[in-house]
Amino acid sequence: MTLDLSSLFHATIGFDQLNRVFDDFSKSNQTSGYPPYNILKLDNSLYRLSMAVAGFSISDISITLDANILNIKSDGKKYPTNEVYLYKGIAYRAFEKKFRLADNIRISGAFLNNGLLDIDLIKITPEKSKPEEINILASRPLNKN
Repeated sequence: MTLDLSSLFHATIGFDQLNRVFDDFSKSNQTSGYPPYNILKLDNSLYRLSMAVAGFSISDISITLDANILNIKSDGKKYPTNEVYLYKGIAYRAFEKKFRLADNIRISGAFLNNGLLDIDLIKITPEKSKPEEINILASRPLNKN
């Protein structure tokens, strides 16, 4: 599926990367539902990403943030070879989840407790700026280069 947003850009400046964001999202490997996760809005500037990772320890999971991409990854866990399971319903398989964060979102912490990995996110609100008056000149200044 291709999403064409070219008509949106006729009246905008500086949002040319938006089309790339949508394209990246549509191509991402988010089709897997494992592990399940929730995104909670706790208030106007605080969010929490909660991921069900029962059985995983802190050393089994890596979290990185690069170019506003939050990447949560695990190579999985191996079952001990000497155990015999009559039923094995708990999956310790490898996973990777990626989330694109807005420029004004910061990570305040990550916590693993009772099988839930919680990542707290803070929305930084820029200070309101007053309108800027633009002076119009009669002619373009000469460039002396």
